Amino acid sequence: MRAILVLPVLACLSALPFSPSYAADPAKEGATCDGIAAIKCDKGLWCEHPAGQCQVIDGAGTCVKETVPSDCKEMADPVCACAVGNKPAVKYDNDCLRKVAKAQLDHTGECKK
Repeated sequence: MRAILVLPVLACLSALPFSPSYAADPAKEGATCDGIAAIKCDKGLWCEHPAGQCQVIDGAGTCVKETVPSDCKEMADPVCACAVGNKPAVKYDNDCLRKVAKAQLDHTGECKK
């Protein structure tokens, strides 16, 4: 009889969203972000993932500063950013411009068609 009462309670608890208490505080610079816990970065930071993790659903990254260097446009060393949703991968003239756009890096060089 007890097992019959416990099973519905466990089923209800398993349907609740997982929300760890530490996820409420934004991550600081250099800390892990995103991942399975969906940790967000503090204001003025964005979550940059390692290159080539475009298709990793619960991949983690690192919180880095938002930067807007003035000499971005002068560099020429193309990189390919991850495709997002229905949008194709995007080529940036350099990694600096990709970071300004807060786009995740797929790989260096031209985007493959």
